[in-house]
Order: sequence, then structure tokens, then C-alpha cells
Amino acid sequence: MKELAVKLFIVGKINEWIRKRILEEEITGKGKKGVEKLQNILDEYVWDNIQKFIVAAKAKDNKFIPNFIETFSEDIFDSVFQDTKKTLDLRNLLESILLEEKQAIGI
Repeated sequence: MKELAVKLFIVGKINEWIRKRILEEEITGKGKKGVEKLQNILDEYVWDNIQKFIVAAKAKDNKFIPNFIETFSEDIFDSVFQDTKKTLDLRNLLESILLEEKQAIGI
């Protein structure tokens, strides 16, 4: 059960990180086509950057989430993160987020 909660947290944070990176690319690379934006988001450091983002998010104390939910043991977190890293297709997730955004704005 704890591993599932950690996996949900990690995948949610990956989704949040990708959305943040899409927005950053939209702001800084206005003239770039979709493929170029994808390459900038999914660079060779993508998993390191995602891990830093998640670790920073874990360090914050959200007053609306009980501490027992926020506190995950590091060994479970690391193993679930490594498993997610092996199995999650970031390109597919990124493309689905972009498609969702396009549909939301009608393009």
C-alpha cells in the first residue's frame, strides 16, 4: 500500500514537472516547433531534473496534507522512483499532455 502511495506521488510530480517545463518552453522558445520543444524538455538530464524536483517537493511541508501522508521512507521512495524511471514512457506522457493542452485551447 505504501509503495502505491509513493508511486502515485512520483507520477503526479512527474506530470507536474513536465507541465512546468512545457510552460517554460512556451515562454522562452516561442518560435520553436513542437518537436524542438520536446527535445528541450526530454534532454539527457531529464531524470536527474525530475528527481531534484520531486525531492524538493518532498521537502516542503504542505499544511493541507497530513504529515503521515507526506512522509515516505527513503528506501521505498528510491526503489519506486527507479522502477518508475525504467517503466514510464516520458515521451508518451509529454505528448499526451500536449494533446490535452491543444484540445483545451481548441487547436
